[in-house]
Amino acid sequence: MPHFIIEYSEMIATEVQIPALLDAVHAAALSSELFPESHIKTRVIPVKFYRVGGGGHSFIHAQLRMKFGRSDAQKRALSHSVLAAIKNQRWPADVVTVEVVDMDVASYAKYIL
Repeated sequence: MPHFIIEYSEMIATEVQIPALLDAVHAAALSSELFPESHIKTRVIPVKFYRVGGGGHSFIHAQLRMKFGRSDAQKRALSHSVLAAIKNQRWPADVVTVEVVDMDVASYAKYIL
């Protein structure tokens, strides 16, 4: 825990850019001091087909999923830090959004080898 899931318009990135985005978001999560580095899971998912508004505007959306228990101030600081990290990558996205989602601990299951 936590899971940082970044979806983006497939057309706006090359495979060379993706590791830098992963590293930037991962570093922003670590700098929040809310989680040990060994718990942070960051991944990107290209989206080939989508619609934003009435057209094909490009986007990046980061969903930050974590167990309940952080204050609103901590979540706000985390989302703003991740947003800044993504914007600093200078991808040609028309829209960049970040959302923090509290996971339901009662329904979360985990298995580790």
